[in-house]
Amino acid sequence: SQVFITSIQTFLQWRDVTMGLTKTLVFGAIIALVGCDRGLRTGGGAAGVGRSTTSAVVVAIVLVYVSDYFLSAMMFGQPGLGS
Repeated sequence: SQVFITSIQTFLQWRDVTMGLTKTLVFGAIIALVGCDRGLRTGGGAAGVGRSTTSAVVVAIVLVYVSDYFLSAMMFGQPGLGS
């Protein structure tokens, strides 16, 4: 509706969009790199694949959460952590 369009034009800034896309790229890189690393180090047959997959998911989730904290702090200016 027109109210939605008007509120987007009023409150959404390009800075918000670019920050969101930047964080998305960082998260995607983390997930891809962790998955590749764990996949290339896999051994032990099907059981090893299962362990590597679980490990990759856990490590990627933790790294995404930690990087989200620091990226948000830098982008939005938390005291002591960036701008």
